Amino acid sequence: METINQQVQQNRRRTWLVMVGFVVVVALIGFAIGCLFEYRSDQFNIKYPLYFMGGFLIGALVYSFFMYMSVTNVLMRSSNAVKLKESDDPELFHIVSDLTIVANIPMPDIYLMNEPSPNAFATGRDPKHAAVCVTSGLRKIMNREELEGVLAHEISHIKNYDIRVSSIAVALTTFISGAGVFLVFAGIELMRGASWMNFFGDSDDDDKSSWAIAIGIIGFGFIMWIGGWVIRIIGVPVAEIMQFAVSRQREALADVSGVNLTRDPQGLINALTVLKDDETPMKNKNSTTAALYINEPVTKRGVASRMMKLFDSHPPIDERIARLKKLLGEY
Repeated sequence: METINQQVQQNRRRTWLVMVGFVVVVALIGFAIGCLFEYRSDQFNIKYPLYFMGGFLIGALVYSFFMYMSVTNVLMRSSNAVKLKESDDPELFHIVSDLTIVANIPMPDIYLMNEPSPNAFATGRDPKHAAVCVTSGLRKIMNREELEGVLAHEISHIKNYDIRVSSIAVALTTFISGAGVFLVFAGIELMRGASWMNFFGDSDDDDKSSWAIAIGIIGFGFIMWIGGWVIRIIGVPVAEIMQFAVSRQREALADVSGVNLTRDPQGLINALTVLKDDETPMKNKNSTTAALYINEPVTKRGVASRMMKLFDSHPPIDERIARLKKLLGEY
């Protein structure tokens, strides 16, 4: 059986492969949009698609950097989470403090999300700038041993630098999604605005000129609209699948390394069993951040179909529990 350190190294190698895949997807999207624009010309010039590709890569890099630097604030605001003080929940702080001492990392900020669905996640750019968030549902339903298992899982994400990878993955996924939405709406606005241009002509020549400009702008807007939908239909699902691939690797590893902190597999086994049996839908469910949680957030539609489970951001809970049960005899 592989040691935890070997699993960490393997996880990091696979993660870097997926991150390279993200870069390739962004580059291909930029190149494809450039090809759409260049298709209007009589003679195709490869330079313009390459310019678009470079622009997309630079845009993704800049956006990812700012997202990476402020990921905790962004995610906590979007989750409506509130930062806690030790006096707000001494037991929670005591558990996290003990785990960080064992893990030899700084104490992370602790947040509480007013959410009845039991769940938790960790985020940040590194162990010195990390945060752990638990839902009110998790805090209510878990006993101390189960809560310790969940928090050890999240502290392991911080210790193993999974939070850095997940932050970049979230940033790239939201960039791709945002680019698609922007192009769709920008294309619609261009086509809508160009339709009024023919009213600005005062003479026949002006009318012809206005119509020519309007048709050109409409064509430009239509290409932007098509490009936006290409990104939303193809690019976003591919980016989310790659993000989920990162998540599945890190979740499986965090279970094992979390148990290594508590020396008590039963706590996390019991916690995952509770999460498995709970069907409370999450009110603030976001597909981009779903991969961050300890368990796949439950939607109002309930259990996913077998086909949709291929795109889950987490390994099946039964598999995670079975893997942990094998560790019971080692502690």
